Amino acid sequence: MSIEKLEKHEVFGLLSPDEIKRLSADSGAMVLKQGERIYSEGVPASHIFILIRGRVELKLPTPGGPGLLIDDLLPGNIFGPCCLLGADRYLLNAECVEDSEVLKIEAKALRKILDDNPVVGYAMQRTVSRIYFNRYLKTMETLQREHMHPAGRETRSA
Repeated sequence: MSIEKLEKHEVFGLLSPDEIKRLSADSGAMVLKQGERIYSEGVPASHIFILIRGRVELKLPTPGGPGLLIDDLLPGNIFGPCCLLGADRYLLNAECVEDSEVLKIEAKALRKILDDNPVVGYAMQRTVSRIYFNRYLKTMETLQREHMHPAGRETRSA
């Protein structure tokens, strides 16, 4: 992802051009094939990702199953910022469902920029929190629709 695209990104557009250049030095693109996993639940969280092209699914692992789909990401979506929110390990699996390209951003470098500029750090945390809260609401709606009222059956008791 070019510096210009980062400057226009919903989250990273909050940074100054100089901060984006510093961050770009600690970032790199990854080209992945369908079925490749970007990270797994429980692995130390050291990077934040932006989907450049393709599609990525975020899933919560389930015992013996395919996992619970939390989100289906499209280009421009950010994922993996749990390391900015206090978690030291990834909470989900991130897997490519088609050939994809992602920008991998070093979390330590981003935290340094945010620590040096707390006003931007606060604004970025608010933006990331909003994204994750919306993801949470979407997941809760899916759970209610698919697991609380399966196949259109009424679950009220008489």
